[in-house]
Amino acid sequence: MKRMLRFSFSLLLSASLMLAGCGKAAPLPEYEEDGGVKDSSNYDAPKTISSTEITAFHCDFSAIDITEEDSPLSGYVYQLNAKLENGSVKGSYHFHDYYDAQEDKAFEADASFMAALQRLVTEYDLAQHNGHSVSVAGLPDSFGANLQISYASGESICADDNQDCFLSLPAMEALEALFRAQMESAAKLP
Repeated sequence: MKRMLRFSFSLLLSASLMLAGCGKAAPLPEYEEDGGVKDSSNYDAPKTISSTEITAFHCDFSAIDITEEDSPLSGYVYQLNAKLENGSVKGSYHFHDYYDAQEDKAFEADASFMAALQRLVTEYDLAQHNGHSVSVAGLPDSFGANLQISYASGESICADDNQDCFLSLPAMEALEALFRAQMESAAKLP
């Protein structure tokens, strides 16, 4: 009996020493199952922006699920970028579909481009989406929308959703038209 108690005690002591040498195990990485929804929205984000001087603009949106009858944007994913640097705007316009059709163009413009962009931000009340952040695991990059606007005041509008395009169709069409027109006029310059 004493022998059995001594053996059990030795076994427990050995096991506890081994575990003490291992330290605390690192937590397993968080795994999101496909289809899992993560809502990281900041519901307190301001829905009005005082500043009107945009310094950087980035917008991705999908028109993959829009029918041709509803919009000429139908079937494409768009990426629109503009950044104000030293009084000049450097921008890009990119779109692609599921197949090989794509266009990727860069342009330069004067600061009035950002003023035109701000008029669209105001007209379509893009600040209402500020703070929206929803992600569905396992979806490809061709759904939803991402909007990032930075202002000289330090204010910003940030929204993203990889499943649902939160932008209205008229807003998407107006933004795409502004960038396309700038890209086309820049292409005509000698």
